[in-house]
This record gives sequence, C-alpha cells and structure tokens, in this order.
Amino acid sequence: MTAGVYEWEIGGFEVGPRLDAESQERNRIGPREYISVLTTNRPELTAQGRSTPIFWIRKIFQGRYLTNPERYSGDTDLPLYIPDTSLQLTHNSPTLPLNMDLTPLAIPLAIHPTAAFTTLALPAPSQPTALTWPLSDLNPATRINSLTPVLKPNWRLDGCSAQGTQFHTIPLSKPPPPPLFITTTIPLPSAHPTLSHLLDLPQAFSHRGPSIQRLGVAQHVLRALEHYSTRHPRFTETYRALPFGSQIVISRLHKDVSKCHITLLRNTQLEHALLTPSALAAFAPEIPAADWPEEVDITSLTLVRQLHDSVCVVRLPSSGSDAPRELVMKAVTGDPKYMYHEMVSLLQIPEHDNIIRPLYLATKKCGFGGKEGVVGMLLPFHRAGSLRDVLPARSIAGALRVSDQVRWARGVARALAHVVDQGRYYSDLRVDNVVVDEDGEAVLVDFEQRGVWAGFSAPEVACVENMAIIAMSANGEVPVSVRAEYRAKMDRFVPGWRDVGKGAYKGSTEGFALGWLAMDVLEKEAAMVYMLGRALWCIFEGVGMPERAVWRQGGGEGGVEFPEYRKARKRERELINRCTRGRVDERRGQVVVRVGGRIVLKEGDGTESADVVQRAAREWWIEELERGERFLEERERKREERSESGDMKISSVFGEKEQDDDPPDIDAHRLLAELGKGDTLSGLDAWDGSTGEVTHDRRFSPLTNGFHDEALLMRSVSYSSFLATYVLYRRSPLSTSRSSLSGSPAPSRSASACSL
Repeated sequence: MTAGVYEWEIGGFEVGPRLDAESQERNRIGPREYISVLTTNRPELTAQGRSTPIFWIRKIFQGRYLTNPERYSGDTDLPLYIPDTSLQLTHNSPTLPLNMDLTPLAIPLAIHPTAAFTTLALPAPSQPTALTWPLSDLNPATRINSLTPVLKPNWRLDGCSAQGTQFHTIPLSKPPPPPLFITTTIPLPSAHPTLSHLLDLPQAFSHRGPSIQRLGVAQHVLRALEHYSTRHPRFTETYRALPFGSQIVISRLHKDVSKCHITLLRNTQLEHALLTPSALAAFAPEIPAADWPEEVDITSLTLVRQLHDSVCVVRLPSSGSDAPRELVMKAVTGDPKYMYHEMVSLLQIPEHDNIIRPLYLATKKCGFGGKEGVVGMLLPFHRAGSLRDVLPARSIAGALRVSDQVRWARGVARALAHVVDQGRYYSDLRVDNVVVDEDGEAVLVDFEQRGVWAGFSAPEVACVENMAIIAMSANGEVPVSVRAEYRAKMDRFVPGWRDVGKGAYKGSTEGFALGWLAMDVLEKEAAMVYMLGRALWCIFEGVGMPERAVWRQGGGEGGVEFPEYRKARKRERELINRCTRGRVDERRGQVVVRVGGRIVLKEGDGTESADVVQRAAREWWIEELERGERFLEERERKREERSESGDMKISSVFGEKEQDDDPPDIDAHRLLAELGKGDTLSGLDAWDGSTGEVTHDRRFSPLTNGFHDEALLMRSVSYSSFLATYVLYRRSPLSTSRSSLSGSPAPSRSASACSL
C-alpha cells in the first residue's frame, strides 16, 4: 500500500482505572475528534497516578480497519505523530460571538432602565468563543448521559417561569394530584457555566408553555426528579401534604442526575397570610353575601395542566346530574393580597358579558391552626385561548375574519366602558388578557392592577414605572447616588410610593401600579384609551404583539410593528391613531430585542457583542428617561397652575376639552341600539380594504360607522360616562406650554400631543 494513505482512529481515554463507554468493548473505539485533545502533559487524562494518558488506537485504510484496537500509554512509542495541544484544547467547532445571553444577569445591563447608569460588569457568555475540551459534549467526563424523554415517565413538565429558573412539574401519580402550585426551581445559569450551554439554560428565559420541553434543561430536570422521587419512599404522600405553593429546589445541578442536590422547601409563610372566606368578606362589606361565590376545597379538584405560574386548568367533580367540567384556577403563591384585590374588584363590578367572573372560591385547609384559607378562585375556562395566540394563528391560516375582529374590538371597548362606569380603571389591557369564549366573544381578564407590559402601556405610565425601577434597584445595579436621586424624584411625583404593596391585605385599594397611582381620574381614562388603541392595532393587523421586545419571543409578525399598517383599513387606522394620539412616531423604538436565547440589536445582524448591546441600550435609556422626566415636570407644573388658579374643572395636562370639529355621525344611544339588532355585520362584505370605502352598499354597518363611532364615543372625556366622544380627545389640543417637551411649536390636533 502506498505510504501516506493510512489513518489512525484514536479514542477511548482511560481516566483513572475506569474505561469510558467507547473502550469498554475491545472492538470499538471513540470518535476521531479526540485526536485534537491528546497531550502528553494533561494531568486530568492520567491513569493511576501516571503523568501520561492511556488510550486506544487502531489503523484504518480507506474506511477499513487494518488492526484491532491496541492499548497505548503516553510513554509508548506510537506509530503516528500527535502534536502537543496543551495550549489549544478546543473541539473542532466554529468560533462563536461573545453575545449577551438572555439571563437574569442581563436585565439590569440592557433590559431595564438601570442600563443607563449601571456599573455592573458584563457577564461572561455561557457559551465560550470555542468549546474547550472540558465543556465539549464529546468529553466523557462532562457528557450528559441522556436528554431524551423518559420512556415511562413519572413526571410531566408543563412550562416554566421566573426567567427560566422555575418549572411547572407535575407528578404522574394515581389519582392525579390536586392543584397545589408546587414548582421545581434551579439556580441561575451563571451558577453552572459548564452545564449552561449543554442544557440550553439561556433559552429557557422566556419560553412559553410546553415548548420548554424541547430544551435540554427540561429533560434534565425531569430525569433528576425521576431519580429523586423513586428513591424516597412514600414520596407521593409527602408531595400531597406539602403546603400550598411549596417548591422542589434543585440547589446544585450536575451532569449526573443522581448527584443533583434536591430539597423540599415548604411554603408555610403563605399559609399564615391566607384569609378565611369570612375574613375576606369582612374587608368588602359592600358586596352582598349572595354575590360571594361558593367555596370549593382544592383537594376535591384534579389538576389537568399548569398554564403558567399563577393559572392552571382543573377538573371540577360531577355534582348530581352535572358532568365533570374543566375550569381555570388562578392563585398567587407569593403575597396573596394581589389575588384578593383582584377577586374583590371583580365581585364589586356588576356582571358583564365581556368581563370574567369568579365562579368559586378555592380553599385549602392549612397545616397550622386548621383554618380554611382562600388560595385562589375558579373562573370559566375558554379553550380558544387569548388573542395573543388566536390572532397570529388565524392570520397565518387565512381564517381571520373581519366580523370576528369587529366583534372582539367591540367587546373590549364595551368592557372598558363598563369598568369606567363603575368609577374604576383597568391597567393591564393587552391581547394576552383578552380571551375568546365559546360564542366567539372577547372577555377581559386579569384585574390585579399591578401594571402593564411596556409594549401596550401609555407613555405617561411607562415613564413613572421606569423611574420606579431605578429607585427600587438592587444594591450594585446603579450607583448609590443615582438611586437616591430617583427615590427623591419618586417622592415628588408619586407621594407615598414607598408604602405601596407593603403589608397584608387591608381591603380595597387603588391598585399597585405606581404609574397609574400617579395620575388623576381623567389621566387614567386617557391611558386606558391609549392601551385600547394598541390592542385594536393588534386585532386589525392580526398580530399578537405590537412590537418586538426582549421579554417575549415574537412580535413583528408579517414584518409589521406598531404604528405601521399593513392590513387595517382606513377607518380602523383613523380610530387607532386617535386612540394613541400622543405617541411620537419618529421616536426610536427599543434598540435591543430577543433572538432565541440572546439579546441583540434590533437593527443588527445578530452577531453583536455584549459590549455593543450594552452601549446601545445605555444610550437609548438615557434618552428615554430624559424625555419622561421632562413630561413629568410639565405635568406637575400644569397641576400647580390649576391649583393656584382654583380651576378644578375636568382637565388634563394633555389639554382641556373643546368642541370637536368632526363630531360622530351617529348618536350614541341609537348606535348602541343598532348594534344590538339582528345581523349588524351585513355590510362588511362591501368593504373595500384598499380604498377604505364601501363599494356598493353604503348602508349602516358596524365597521364603516358602527364600531368606529362606538370607539370614538368612548374617547370622550366625560366623567359620568365613557361613552361620549372620548376617542377624539385622547390627546386633545395642546396648550403652547406642551411645546417645551419636544423643543418644537405646539402640534396641531392631528399631530402628536405628547413627546413621550
């Protein structure tokens, strides 16, 4: 045979007295990639105290084995040359950029407004620029045995939360467990850099629902629980006896699931804070006793699946002739006052077809004292899901009908009008919180009043929330002087903010969202209508998010983001623009977004380093904070002027009400009467989406006149009713003083009325 055509296959390192899997059989040998890591001076490859490695080699020619595997040690003359790679112990893989992983450590650096001032060091990437041999999944010493699903599992994983460190794991015992809201937690990815990239830990940050099961960390957690539960006698009984909201804590991850450190953390603190049904009712005496829902012990319920950290689907047992039915259970495993606030708020509002209504109080007998504590509430289960998922799914499938869009938009508008009629406000309007019932109607959920995601929030709300994040930042995230400065600003703009959310439940409050607590009634209505406009944009564009962001995967479906238009028709665009009057279209949107498990520049190519991402985020947040503070200063000045002049009439910093020069073309009462008659959608087929005109039938229809004018009527700043001409006054004409916010002359009615 010609010289130079021989190859040598090398593998099967012996580490200590043990042979790895590839060399346990003499007729097998490991992958030839091992050749890149052989060295004569690597102590971790020594065998039995020797200073040289022991391995197996065999000679091959054109893919055929010419020799059996032979055992060699480093001090044996080898029939081939193996270079010393002690300074280059890397696996043959492409070089990876030093991206910023989407982990909790990245939040103060690029996601939160703390990015404008942070002095924190950039975290080291969980996946290095080149996979070193100790990190390579080809290395027997670090290889994870298996990340495939268990064939006959004893556990199920429904999703994750808490930025990818809390998993909703359910034991598959018989009978199935009740809804105990017990989760499994793991450390932050930074605690296990070696396993981080092998288990896809950064990608778990914001995965939704069952999609988490595709990641290595999900299967590794399930295998660790399999090992733990099968080796603890009577585990099922122990699990069922845990206090509500307890945790299974994996405090140390290991490639070998048998070496993961697992403990049970009993949430006894929550049980002490729970109120009995009678104690809860005593905090809301205005609610008639007959209006309080029936109590149901959770031990009589069966957990079907966990939707997210505070919501699950349960099965209510049959009662008499009624068959078992599935309901949604909502609970809070932290401080129960938020759940009690939502429950009482829903019961204080008269029933409405477009607002969710509690059906039962979920109770549990506490282990200490034996009291029956209210742990949650049972709500109707609408299987279609929320508009967050329905809109893009139907849009992609070509099944999104205009009649459905109009029905949902009208339902949301009516729900908001009903809330305002009761002298209340709704702070979390986004399509995630609008579910579709069995009749195809939109139903508003989530009344905790703890805020709203920035993608739907009115800018005047977001600027206060941004300041609060800096004021309440953790030690080290921003300089102490900066935090003190922003706490002083919060003291001025939101007096009493330090006490919001503290202590146990004490009855009805104005909510817990600082941005909303900083506004008067009129300003709250204006902020609600802004959120309505954002939600309407999603509905009529057929997308689930108004823009790409960091917190959630998605956004930008169909290549469109708010305030761009692709599908919305002329009248719908006019309505949305009026609802969101005050936005600044030329304002730079968020500059960083999420791609998989990384944070990258929105307009970049996805290879930006962590340093580049942080600098861009810093510049953007500095500009955003300055704009917000200018607005708040102006709002305070306007309030002081009104107070000094004694002018306490209904007004707002966006300008006083004035007669609109383009009033609605249909009376509100006649409109609502028409909407309640027969087939009100008959005129939709005549709608020409390209011109925004009715082509052959100009009779009344909810799309051309009906819904549009109903929403316009909602825009009226009427104290007594949300149904006047609210939509026309979202950002009603500015006084000249508003020009100071943008450095330009005061805009006209059609221009932006707020530079936020």
